[in-house]
Amino acid sequence: MKTIFDLRSAPEIKRDGPEWANVEVDKADVFEPYGIHRDWVPVFAEQDYGPEQVALRYKEYTRGGVGFVNAYRDILTAGAGPDGAYTKIFKQMAKSDFAPCLVHCTAGKDRTGVLAALLFMLVGVRKDIIAEEYTLTDLGLAELRPLFVERLLKNPALKGNEEGVKNMVSSRKENMEATVDMIDGEFGGAEKYMKEKCGLSSAEVEQIRSNLLES
Repeated sequence: MKTIFDLRSAPEIKRDGPEWANVEVDKADVFEPYGIHRDWVPVFAEQDYGPEQVALRYKEYTRGGVGFVNAYRDILTAGAGPDGAYTKIFKQMAKSDFAPCLVHCTAGKDRTGVLAALLFMLVGVRKDIIAEEYTLTDLGLAELRPLFVERLLKNPALKGNEEGVKNMVSSRKENMEATVDMIDGEFGGAEKYMKEKCGLSSAEVEQIRSNLLES
């Protein structure tokens, strides 16, 4: 069975997800008739998604390069551990019979983008290519960006900071390049992160590689 991994927190889904109207966010059966299992794996727990925490996280994104790196470090930390979202996804991807999956958050560039960067790093993709792939999000979200900016400016933590909000919804190459450097420098690279932070074995990491690469 194919899997959809949803990285959003419950407050996001209730606020931003009209497709989930009247659907219990922790249930997967809406997709079951289509042979798809929805696995709800929020990166941030609901208690970590209160107004103050969200405001602080937003502020990091509006700051540019160093802000993105700080925010992405928080994502890496929150996504790890025995019950972490990234851990659950990697464990699933480490199965020999792993089927295709889809991973998404709200914009698809931050929590999802960091996960994608880890997988690219694991199979040896160059930093500049990882960063170029990341920038393609700007093309994919081009039509939605004005809506994102308008909605975000309504948040009291961001009100009046249009330049910061536009930076926040961008996918600049240098932000991902700095993030890859941070993952290498602070976590020892993708493989070490998966082993030490997510608890994967060497065999599991190797199986992920095998599942991602053609022979």
